[in-house]
Amino acid sequence: MQILDEKYSKVVLEEKLLLQALLAEIKELSDSELESRLRSVEEGLDNLFSLVFIGEFSTGKSSVINALLGQDLLPRGITPTTDEITVIKYGDRSEESAENGCRVISVPQDRLKGLFIVDTPGTNVTIAQHERLTEEYIPKADIVFFTIGAERAVTGSEAKLIKFIKESWLKNIVFLLNKIDIASDEEELGTLIWHTRDELERSFGIKPHLIPVSAKLAREGKTASDPALYSRSGFAALEQYIFDTLSEEERIRMKIRAASEFAVSICEETERALDGHIGRISEDMQRLGEFEKKLDSMKDEIVGNSSQFTERIRSRLLEFKTRGIEYIDELIRFTNIFKLMSKQKIAKEFEYRVSRQTVSELEKDLDAMVTWTEKSARTMLDSTIEFYNKSIRADTSNVTTGFIYDRTRLVDTVRNELETKRRAIDPATLGGNLVDSARGAVASVLGVQAGSLALGAAVVSAFSSLLVDITGILATVAVMATAFAILPKKRRDAMKEFGGKVDALIDEMISGVSSQLERDFSGIKIQVSDSLSPLRNFYRMEKQKLSESKVRVSGLKSKFGEIKERAVLKN
Repeated sequence: MQILDEKYSKVVLEEKLLLQALLAEIKELSDSELESRLRSVEEGLDNLFSLVFIGEFSTGKSSVINALLGQDLLPRGITPTTDEITVIKYGDRSEESAENGCRVISVPQDRLKGLFIVDTPGTNVTIAQHERLTEEYIPKADIVFFTIGAERAVTGSEAKLIKFIKESWLKNIVFLLNKIDIASDEEELGTLIWHTRDELERSFGIKPHLIPVSAKLAREGKTASDPALYSRSGFAALEQYIFDTLSEEERIRMKIRAASEFAVSICEETERALDGHIGRISEDMQRLGEFEKKLDSMKDEIVGNSSQFTERIRSRLLEFKTRGIEYIDELIRFTNIFKLMSKQKIAKEFEYRVSRQTVSELEKDLDAMVTWTEKSARTMLDSTIEFYNKSIRADTSNVTTGFIYDRTRLVDTVRNELETKRRAIDPATLGGNLVDSARGAVASVLGVQAGSLALGAAVVSAFSSLLVDITGILATVAVMATAFAILPKKRRDAMKEFGGKVDALIDEMISGVSSQLERDFSGIKIQVSDSLSPLRNFYRMEKQKLSESKVRVSGLKSKFGEIKERAVLKN
């Protein structure tokens, strides 16, 4: 649109810049529908002022336009007369052409300069034509003249279209009540107008701008040069509104005002879209926090459940302690003086009577614990992956949103990393850690290195050495003259030392194994937590980005509101 009044050119430029800024925010959301609607607003500022006439066939819509221009430019009839859109505009001479699938009529009437009139097919035509009307011409309309037939009430399809025009596109609607010539007198005409206005007000919650007209009387009045007849047609009010009230300045102001009002509406929709995304991110952040708490509780539960194995080891060693003490009590007697002198014989007898059962049971217990540890580690990751899949799902509610696409890709990346870590669990490493911690307990308590021996064998070997050392000393004592008096005390001391060493080993081994499990599963948790860092950072950065975008959109909304107010106030 050519802005002839200089005082509005800066306002229009400012509004265009604001629209571009808003478009940039919407592009970040990749919302194609909002983007398309906003572009139509921007394009509307550059177009001629458009008057779009809409109505069902037989309401006399085309007849109204013919009477308005004083020429039979459009076909008329009680049945659908055209299925094409016709654009009427100013031209130096009368001519017709086809542009973009529309019939274009040029008319040499000066009052058409700066605007064009659009005649549309009846709104109760085919679906394809109706879609084209709503998609192409209603968004571009500056004013919609909705023609209603006076002989009937507003139909359901008319009501639906009126609601769409008013609510979805915030368009100015002027209702033309055509065929008022059916009223027999002024009283009936008044009742007809009141009833129509009341129906529109009740149905749509608006104060309708209603112009009662009769295209038939207008045509007859002009043909017969009958001012009274033309006056009765109501067309004087329609012509005055279109060609006088809608002056060039008023058309500019109306464009600016309508564009600002619609931009405010799009800002509000954008804010809601941003709130939706921010809300989803907040929910995901909350789920992620719950997920990490779940890891902590799972780790604690697994370490706690390890007590079934440590208590079994305790029980085996306590049984070993009982048998060992009984053996020492029986062995260190004066009657066994000669046996005490044979370390080899004592060692074999100790293994047969005390340690053989312990070796077998302890090795089985430790193997079971290693297997359980590996399974628990995999179960921990399996459970967290399952929790992750259920809790952090891709949102497919809006497939056009780039934000959701990036989020889905990142979620898949994290999931793949978790799967990789699960497959990387090495049972030999986990088992080796546990055995090494148990061997460390043996070395710490008994002062011997278990070397490469199996843990059960290492424990028994260490205690066999301890027992041989004790009995070796006692053998020396036994040949002394005072042996009979000293031997009972030495027996008690040996039993006490043996029992104390077993108790110390139990405490050290269980403490060491439990600490190792804590370290192993804490390490797995840390690995999983590290895998989630990209997702955690993404959520934080995306939430900040969207929140900043919302602040900018809110600022744009305020500026559009200011422009609208300036357009309302006449200078």
